[in-house]
Parts: sequence; structure tokens; C-alpha cells
Amino acid sequence: MAMRLHTFISSQKRYIQIESQPHHITGLFKKILRSKILYDCEFNEIYSAYYECEQDGTITFFQAKKFEDSHPGIWTYLVYDCPAGEEQVFGDLLIDTSLNPLKQLLAGQKLAQVAVDINEYLQYQTHKYEYLDIQLPYGWNNPVGREIANLLVDELQAFKSSLIFKEAAGKEYMQAVMDGFIQAAQETLTFNSTVKDFEAAQYDLLDTIQIYDMANLIIAYNDYRLWQAALPSKSKAVEYAFNTALSLICRLR
Repeated sequence: MAMRLHTFISSQKRYIQIESQPHHITGLFKKILRSKILYDCEFNEIYSAYYECEQDGTITFFQAKKFEDSHPGIWTYLVYDCPAGEEQVFGDLLIDTSLNPLKQLLAGQKLAQVAVDINEYLQYQTHKYEYLDIQLPYGWNNPVGREIANLLVDELQAFKSSLIFKEAAGKEYMQAVMDGFIQAAQETLTFNSTVKDFEAAQYDLLDTIQIYDMANLIIAYNDYRLWQAALPSKSKAVEYAFNTALSLICRLR
């Protein structure tokens, strides 16, 4: 049985309302902007829209004016399939559904989003997010945590900037390094150690990691432009890989 939800018709679906997250709001905002361009209208002339996020199985609705018993707002729901006739909406009156986040984006401001963990934070830092201000996860937002996070970002960005780390040996080396560095970082924060302790742990890890496949790959490329592009580097791991390759070249000679 079809039902109306925030001006939209739906059938064979159940909706469970959850709190709208920044990525829901920004996805909705971008869709409204596309509609604005498509229909050559102003933002305030768009009265309703929706955004589906496949990653978390949600749909976010926007409604700009009162319709029947619904007021203007933003609502996000987890969506589940159901048999015809069993459609239902499970709302939550305690959830804030105001339009303030959209107004914030319209004013040119970003929405703050706290990363779930340091892996998610690093993933966000290697991409451009026009409307999100990605913040460090809880437990990291302190002077030591921020400095270590910056060091990890330097490592990952250096890896991403060189094509050689897209090769199989390069990917394996990058993954081993980043996993080890993140573990060392978490231990540093857990035991209230210092940034210098973390940097020492980085060098200790590099001394134990399997490096020769990576170094031989660098040598096999036999391209001075690779060295010029990669060095000098803020990344200890990238410097270590190329220094090891240089040592092997010297031995061969």
C-alpha cells in the first residue's frame, strides 16, 4: 500500500528515523544545488528534495514549507523493504529536524563531522570535502594527538602522491607501514607518551618491516623522475624505502 512521506510517495518500505549526520546533510545540499541549476531557480524556490545514501542505507528528506501535518525540516531514515500493506514509519520526536544545517551550508560555512576513528580521519584528509570540516576522533583532539595525526597525514599523502605505491609491492609496503604507524600512535596516546616517543617507534617499525621488495621495485623503475618527485619527503617511510634502494644500488656497483 502506497503512503506519503514528506511529500513523496512510497510503497513496500519501512522507515526508522535516525539523527541526520553531516554527510546526509551535505548530500542533500548538493542535490538541491543540482536541482537549482537544472530548473534555473533560486534555492528558496525548491520546496522538497531527498537524498539516498547507499553506504548506510538511508534516505534524507527536505521539506521547505508546511505540508498537511508536517512542518519544514530535514529527516533521515534507515530504509527497509517490507511486504505490501506493512509499510510503516517509526519517527522520533526527540531528533532535531531543523533547517539550520542547510542554512549554515547556504551561508558558506562547513559542517563539523567527528571522524569515527583515525582511519576514517586519514581517509577524509586525502580527499577534498567542500562542505565538511572533518575533526579528529575522540581521544585524539589534544596537542599530542593533533601532532601525531599530522605526521600520519604526511605519511599517507606522500604514499598517495607517488605512482610506485600503486604497484602490488608498493601497496603492501604502504599498508604494512600505515597499520604499524597507527598502532604505534594509539599506544602513544594510551600511555600518555610524547610525540618524540611516537617518532622513535616509527623508526623502530621501519627497521623491522619487509622492505626489499619495495626497494627492488624502485630500482626496477630505473627512472630518475621517480626519485625527483618523491624526494625530499615529509614521510619517514618513503625516505626509508628510497634510501634502502640507494643502498642496494651502491652494493651492486
